[in-house]
Amino acid sequence: MSLILQVENLNVTLSGTKILEDIGFNVEAGALLRFTGRNGAGKSTLLRAIAGLIPFTGEVLVGGAKPTTQAAKRQTLFVPDEAALYEDLTVLEHAQFVARLYEQPNAETQIQVWLEKFFLTSRLNDVPSEFSRGMRQKLSLSLVLGIQAPLLMLDEPFNALDQEAQITLGAAMEARADAGGCVLFSAHQLDLPFSSASVLALENGRLLE
Repeated sequence: MSLILQVENLNVTLSGTKILEDIGFNVEAGALLRFTGRNGAGKSTLLRAIAGLIPFTGEVLVGGAKPTTQAAKRQTLFVPDEAALYEDLTVLEHAQFVARLYEQPNAETQIQVWLEKFFLTSRLNDVPSEFSRGMRQKLSLSLVLGIQAPLLMLDEPFNALDQEAQITLGAAMEARADAGGCVLFSAHQLDLPFSSASVLALENGRLLE
């Protein structure tokens, strides 16, 4: 298996407070990896650091590239715990924009497949500001599931989803890993719709053995 993600001696300090300390692990293609821990343990911060969204010390490599480089960004998909959407773009315009951003011509069609699975095809001409939190989450997930990239990271992706959508998402995550992708996610739910994920536990900003 090829190595998708390398994290070595990762430290994050925000506003003078150390959030993550000496984090290190490697992730190979085909991995489905779950981060667990109490609120404030550092799960979201870890995912954001890997995505290159916050400053850190240490080393993170995505496919051999630093996370802030264009090479790494093209290999990384990230959905935060609060959906980051363009409030003035319709659902269809979101699909078109993301497909162009990742330069994958077939992605718009694939995104619409996921929109249908999440029952959003009747809302293609609506904007996210009209949506509930669960619908916004489904749109965010559809956008990344329609894109092919080695590393998919999801921060608390099951929050606000109905049971049917949770099952759909769980199957999608397993399928992505089975196809050779790498899926990292955080989740506090005890009854996830699959049991195949490996687990890394965080406590007070450190990985537990």
